Amino acid sequence: MIHCPHLSGDNVCSVATSLAECQVKTSPAACNACQNESNPRAINVVTIGMALVNRKRRRKNISQLQTMLGSYLPEGDVSPATLRITDYRPGPGNELKNMLAWFAKPSETCNCETRVDTMNDWGAEGCLRNIDTIADWLLEEAQLRGMPHGRFTRIIAKSLVQTAVRKFLRKFPDGAPEPNDNEDRD
Repeated sequence: MIHCPHLSGDNVCSVATSLAECQVKTSPAACNACQNESNPRAINVVTIGMALVNRKRRRKNISQLQTMLGSYLPEGDVSPATLRITDYRPGPGNELKNMLAWFAKPSETCNCETRVDTMNDWGAEGCLRNIDTIADWLLEEAQLRGMPHGRFTRIIAKSLVQTAVRKFLRKFPDGAPEPNDNEDRD
């Protein structure tokens, strides 16, 4: 069980939130990684990485955080693995992203990461309530990429969302794990 004075009841890390200047939610994997840092429960590679990813998603300047992160890493090497927020926040959005990854990669101009984060925030029930919105997002991206995006593909898009929600619920039947939960994830 992780006890951290910087962790709120709604899974918000106040250290990363302060660095990012926006709300940063965390997960058990991020909390465990932070605990194992040489400077746990404070500014470290994990909290800076989470802040950087959240600012980047919101299309805010990240240069100061990149510099800070570089000073915390050996030889200033910013590893992509350090910045993958998907390892920190499981959710239906990440499941859908993984399902689509074999043919559709996020581009510099898409809102994919923000939408993944939104779906993760909504959780399984919220995604099912907003299935039409999510299908619209998928069809919008399909159209921008020159892929099929008609009535039939709307049915497929909704089916993909339902499958992503089912996959998430199979992995986490009680919802995403809380940061103080020490259970191993699959």
